[in-house]
Amino acid sequence: MIQVPTGKDIVLLSKRSYLSPEVSLQILNLAQTQDFLNRFDYTKKQLYVDCDEDTFLEVSPEERSFAKQLLWENGTLKVSKETFDSILDSMPPLSPFLAQDLTGKDLMLAWGKKESLIHAIESGNGTYFSRSRNGKWVKGEESGHFQKLKQIYVHSNPFFVKYITDQIGAACHTGYYSCFFRELGQNESVSFVYSNKVGESV
Repeated sequence: MIQVPTGKDIVLLSKRSYLSPEVSLQILNLAQTQDFLNRFDYTKKQLYVDCDEDTFLEVSPEERSFAKQLLWENGTLKVSKETFDSILDSMPPLSPFLAQDLTGKDLMLAWGKKESLIHAIESGNGTYFSRSRNGKWVKGEESGHFQKLKQIYVHSNPFFVKYITDQIGAACHTGYYSCFFRELGQNESVSFVYSNKVGESV
């Protein structure tokens, strides 16, 4: 059984297949999240939850639109400086930042600021904003499990940043490769996606 946290926004990611790189995002409040969970059809869709139980990943064959723009690739900004400055100016104070690996697997969802995005572009490392530490957070700076970025996309409606990364080690602080290591099922059942944590023998 999971416990959806109160007093914070919940993120819902949706995609057509587990390894699809195309993903849409919604931000829900607690009531909307509970309604979504109560109505979820586990016979037709798959649902995963992240380690903090504040982000859900829905795999559903339903059609949806994906509005995104390639911002950066392999060390090169792919838009003009004017466009980049416009994107920075229009960014919300705090935005979702999603990391996917090269296969399309979703690794983690954190939050970031415009400074996070600028540092990621300058360094090539997955960078976020730590709300608990109230400062910049470079993934792997303590664990060594860096995210070496290959591409950065910006999505609209709502705005969020997507990193495409070569993940070193575990993306999740629990030691699992992805934060989405649990799949939810009917009657509040929970199954684990991975048989072991990164570095553990099977």
